Amino acid sequence: MRVRVLILLLALLIGNTATAAKVGPSPWPQTRELPAGEGPWVVRARFTSDQSLTRLLERAAPWRVDRDAGQLIIEVNSRAEYQQLLDEGFAVAVDPELTAEAFGPVPETPDQTESISGYPCYRTVEESLASAQALVAQHGAIAELVDIGDSWKKQQNAAQGYDLWVLRLTNRSIPGIKPVHYLQGGLHAREYVTSETVLRYGEWLAAQYDVNPDVTWILDHQEVHILFHANPDGRKVAEVSSTRSQRKNRDENYCSTGSTTVGVDNNRNFPFDWGGPGSSGTACNETFRGPAAASEPESQAIIAYLQQIFPDQRNEGPGVDLVTPVSLDATGIYMDVHSNAGTTWWPWGNVNGVFAPNRFELQTLGRKIAYYNGLTPEQSNAGGAIGGATDDFTYGTLGVAAFTIEMDGSSFWPSCTSYENTLVQPTLDGFFMASKLARAPYRWAAGPEIINVLATPAQISLGGTVTITARAEDARFNNTVGTEPSQTVTSVAIYAMPPWQAGATALAQFQPSDGAFNSTTENITVDLPASSLSAGRQLLYLRATDALGNAGPVAAVFVTVGQSDPLFQNGFE
Repeated sequence: MRVRVLILLLALLIGNTATAAKVGPSPWPQTRELPAGEGPWVVRARFTSDQSLTRLLERAAPWRVDRDAGQLIIEVNSRAEYQQLLDEGFAVAVDPELTAEAFGPVPETPDQTESISGYPCYRTVEESLASAQALVAQHGAIAELVDIGDSWKKQQNAAQGYDLWVLRLTNRSIPGIKPVHYLQGGLHAREYVTSETVLRYGEWLAAQYDVNPDVTWILDHQEVHILFHANPDGRKVAEVSSTRSQRKNRDENYCSTGSTTVGVDNNRNFPFDWGGPGSSGTACNETFRGPAAASEPESQAIIAYLQQIFPDQRNEGPGVDLVTPVSLDATGIYMDVHSNAGTTWWPWGNVNGVFAPNRFELQTLGRKIAYYNGLTPEQSNAGGAIGGATDDFTYGTLGVAAFTIEMDGSSFWPSCTSYENTLVQPTLDGFFMASKLARAPYRWAAGPEIINVLATPAQISLGGTVTITARAEDARFNNTVGTEPSQTVTSVAIYAMPPWQAGATALAQFQPSDGAFNSTTENITVDLPASSLSAGRQLLYLRATDALGNAGPVAAVFVTVGQSDPLFQNGFE
């Protein structure tokens, strides 16, 4: 029996749980009666125990759940499924607004010739690849496309299905082993916003290289890898309005008679604790985990690629090792982007009541990222335990700081107005912070950030002086679930080379504008004579430290010394 969960967190403050969801004004149900009609519906439901939730999640696909409040929202496809919820002790009521959004006609866009019908802001599988190819053609020095494997349909017939393409961004003229920030979207086909958003991040990075100083140092000294369609077969089905509920891949060996229930849930198919809770052994269920761990070609391709780009940084024990910590010097960040729970999740997600051995570092990092994306930061089992997920695999097997980013929204198919005005930019901001932290995520997230960096003037003569101003802050965390400690900013230095490199020494120390480093937030300034800098355009690197010795993420600024203009040669600025 198929029940697809559309779990949406409420704007409630209950204990340490605080989330906001745009789910309309309908009251939470108190009834246990069947509605009129045959379905499908989107309903609000109350549950009274974790056991009832666990049973539900083993056959259903979670969006959001408030376990503390005992509340969820779920899609129900028939009277029999509705009755099953009632029989299991749920109080259930139809939400008319969400039902209309999920099952009503798509928006009319009569002049639309591209993108998904009714949703011109979301590119199709083919259009996404064409955009990535155009990006590579325009920015070939920093961008390339990597074919990491085939979808299920392409494995069956080379004329069908799709390649899995990764957009790799880095300045290839600078050699060496570089930390990696990996993002993927579209693992669940119906989640329209995810593929579009990760691809837009790649496009923004490419456009901002050599313009934005932080983007420039990131792509000079690190790599960003973006798998923008992790499940292209499924996504192609979901692009059609009548089958837009497709979630899984399109492995036709499983539930082959169902229009949108064909296939395997790749986010239950990864080998770390495969077969664990929150997954199903029944082929037509939305959370069907497959016949074996990593049985699906998409899972296999992603696993092989992750093992290629990330070093193995966790010396885990046999079996499902939940206790061996990762070195705090480990590099890299992994992000699997989904919708629409409105959360920033980290391991463990496979078991309730057990924390990751790097719990506090992951929590700090998650709260830092969530400061920017606005998505509630919490351990991923907050929505119910799930085995075989990608983030547990990446952290548990490779030691990489791994996150599931669940974008917000009232459904899997938010309007383009909602997407453009409220959803996309905060998510991109969170990605950018993660890219800044990817070199040392377990350490740098605890340190102060440097923002509002300004060089005045940005161009100076050989005998001139540049004044650098900025703001150092140690308290930029999302504290909706618990409070992250913050410390006094104690020093800020500026460098002519990346401060993590051997031999890096500070050009100068910033001074606090109020005369003393005695706050978690400090406005800072420093004057640099041209004689301390190289001639030409260059990046200068800033880094702040707090009272506990935590050094934060690097910030950068462009400064140009000397010009061909005769006025500059004569000392004029």
